[in-house]
Amino acid sequence: MTPETQHMRFLIINGPNLNLLGTREPETYGLETLHDLAGQWRRRCSALSIGIESFQSNHEGAIIDYIQAEAGRSDAVIINPAALSHSSYAIHDALLAVDKPTVEVHISNIHEREPWRRTSVTAPAADLVIVGRGTVGYLNAIDHLWASLSVPPTTEHYGDDDDQVFEFRAPSNPRGVVILIHGGFWRTNWARDIMDPLAVEVHRAGFATANIEYRRGPRSFETSTGDVSSAVDAVVANAGAHGIPTDDVFLVGHSAGGYLAIREATSRSTVRAIGLAPIVDLDGISAMRPDDDPVAAYLGGSVDDQPDEWARAAIRIDADPSIDLIHGTGDETVPIDHSRTLAASHGSVRLSEIDGAAHMDLIDPSHASFATLVAALGRSAS
Repeated sequence: MTPETQHMRFLIINGPNLNLLGTREPETYGLETLHDLAGQWRRRCSALSIGIESFQSNHEGAIIDYIQAEAGRSDAVIINPAALSHSSYAIHDALLAVDKPTVEVHISNIHEREPWRRTSVTAPAADLVIVGRGTVGYLNAIDHLWASLSVPPTTEHYGDDDDQVFEFRAPSNPRGVVILIHGGFWRTNWARDIMDPLAVEVHRAGFATANIEYRRGPRSFETSTGDVSSAVDAVVANAGAHGIPTDDVFLVGHSAGGYLAIREATSRSTVRAIGLAPIVDLDGISAMRPDDDPVAAYLGGSVDDQPDEWARAAIRIDADPSIDLIHGTGDETVPIDHSRTLAASHGSVRLSEIDGAAHMDLIDPSHASFATLVAALGRSAS
């Protein structure tokens, strides 16, 4: 990612009991200490020329005082109110009063825990809420705020649901339109924000970018595939309305988003798909995760329970679509052999292997794999 010449300053605020990270319920909150996490935040922020101030307190009033005293001198706020998120309207009001871009982070998925944890009264004061990603959620928050402040997008709706939106960034004289589709095994705790850094850097490479959201969760095969198709229509119409040529439209999808991109490209000859560590073998992913099968959840049952749905959902390439696959040899989440098999069986599918790259490296624009993505976009562009 390209550091900004203008120095930003972010606050990272943590609430009660987060000083006990590393020893408190490690099965839920992990083994990293707050000190460990602070080091990660500083390294990420340093790479982006962001100044950082972190603060933790077990006292509601102290947190409010800190927000009031420091937010005015900062560009954005990242806050994990912990248990106070379920009760502190005062923190909610303090965040609204300072009126800074805010991301609320929860290490665990509060929506899948005890009933009293499932509602956050502070969340309405945040622009984005990240849950259930472990401690990487803080880094996602940093990346999102950096991207939003560096190259602010316009948000467009392509449907009535809150998840039927895309964020559009357009340089002058774009080389093409790139539609980004995030992964996350079609689960709701992963969202388009994880593609924000990629959206900014692809934009800086000369392309208009649309970072789309789509409906996810159990039994979401119909809605997710339908949403992607509708989003593509809306992005192309939006680009055309702003005088942006739509001769070159690329679907760049990561993981489960790669699956959606490739499916769309097989039925729409006017787009070109680039799958970043894409899921192309549903049976193979299911077999890898028998105790936590994301494919069975996505399709509403196992292959034995829903054989017709599994057959309908499988990727089939009957024509000759333009598909590039970029996959790391160190990927332990989606094995590269899945992409190798697809590329070997279809001449129109090109595979670029990134030596040693892990699953999430493919959406990190500071990783060497980004050059391969830009080359793929350039190779396909007219």
